[in-house]
Parts: sequence; structure tokens; C-alpha cells
Amino acid sequence: MRLKGKIAIVTGGGGGLGEGICLCLAREGAQVVVSDLDRQLADTVAVKVGEIGSRSLAIKTDVSREDEVKMLVDQTIQEMGDLDILVCCAGISGYSNREASSILIEDLPVEQWDETFAVNMRGVFLCNRTAAPVFRKKNQGRIINIASIAGRKGSEMLPAYSASKAGVISFTQSMALQMAPHHVNVNAVCPGIIYTPIWERGSQVLAKVHPLFAGSGVGPKEALDMVVQTSIPFKTYQTPEDIGKAVVFLASEEAREITGQALNVCGGMYFS
Repeated sequence: MRLKGKIAIVTGGGGGLGEGICLCLAREGAQVVVSDLDRQLADTVAVKVGEIGSRSLAIKTDVSREDEVKMLVDQTIQEMGDLDILVCCAGISGYSNREASSILIEDLPVEQWDETFAVNMRGVFLCNRTAAPVFRKKNQGRIINIASIAGRKGSEMLPAYSASKAGVISFTQSMALQMAPHHVNVNAVCPGIIYTPIWERGSQVLAKVHPLFAGSGVGPKEALDMVVQTSIPFKTYQTPEDIGKAVVFLASEEAREITGQALNVCGGMYFS
């Protein structure tokens, strides 16, 4: 119960990774606001948080919209009484629902680039920006931005996603410097390969257009399995709970002297 009584917002909390984070926070005693673009998914996770024994609240939020992010923070404080932890997990792969037929940069639609940055970068910026005055006034708080190992190195498959997540890492460092005088810890977590809807969609594109797999008859899951086996020293996928445990640690008093860091949770796929 390292987070007993703490109130946390998790954006993207209705998804596979976000759900894992919400449940890990709840198991450590945190009260959790589950924010997601899909209200039904948020409601489902909020019920699971309640079943653990923690208070919960579901709020529909488009993190790319300033008014909705403000409403999220305001409603959290109004209904839950405070805000102690912000976890920015909402994100998209950069493929959206469009059919990818090429990995060439000239075939990447401008709208797709803009959509990726609107959620992955602008969304993190707006959430951090809105919560900062709350934490500054309290003279304490925790911000954990979910980046990705894709932000550690450019990707020929995911140029928009990689660039946006690299931006999250750099932005996290800037926020850490701004918030340090107010005793607010700001860190990022860089997940590895987790078979969530984002990676499921990515694996379909991987099998279809990547030169190693295109035309080979290898299925999406098999292609991703091959990446895991050849790229990750532990040769295993990570789980939402693996990321959730890292978030819990960074949100806890045990991490009080850690700020401005990007923690890889990727089975050794990348080193800091």
C-alpha cells in the first residue's frame, strides 16, 4: 500500500497498457481516475479498480483538446478531492485506421503525422501543463509520462510514432527541471513490446510491408514473435503489469530522488 490515499489520473486508462497501470496503482492503495477517449472502456476499468477496493472515477477525455484536459483535472479535484499523481498513457501507433501499404516517408500522409503528434505529444503537453499549477501549489506531486523504446532510436516502420515518443522523453526532462524547485518528480517510462491493440495493429503492418516479411506468408503475430526473439535479450514480451509496477515505483516515496529519467522496461532491448 505504498500509494494509500493518493489520487491518480491515468490517461488512456481504458486500453491494455493503461488498464494494467490503473490496476497496479489501485493495488498499492491509490484512488484512480480512469481517463479514456472511449467512455465504455474507461467505465469497465473503473469497475475493476473498485473491485480491488479503491475508489475510482471514469472520465471521457480527448487529450488533444485543451478544454477536455482542463475538465479532466477540474473534475478530478472536484469529485476526488485532490490530485497527487498524473500518468500520461494515452497514445496511438501512427497507423490509426488507415491501411498502410508502404514504409516510405513520402507515402506517410501528413494527416497521419499530425494525428500522431496531436495525441502522443500535444496530449502529454496539455496534461502536464494543466496539472503543473496544481502540483506547484501543493509543492509536491508525481508526473509519469509513458514514452516508448521507439523514442530511443528512429524506426523505419514508425517514423511518426518514434519521433513523437522521443519528444515525450525530451519534454519530460524539461518538465523535471521546471518542477524540481516545487518538489515534483517528473519521469518517463519506455515500454518494450507489449501485445496491446497498438502492437497488434503494428504487427499487421509489419507482416505486410516490412522487407523481411512482405510476401513471405508469415502472419502478423509470427512476425512480431520473430522480432521479440531476435531483438530482446530476455526473448519475452513485456506485460501491462510490468509497466504498471514501474509506474508505481516512480510514483512512490522510494523514488523521491529520481527525476528527469526515462526508465526502459523492455527486457534489455535498449540500454539507457
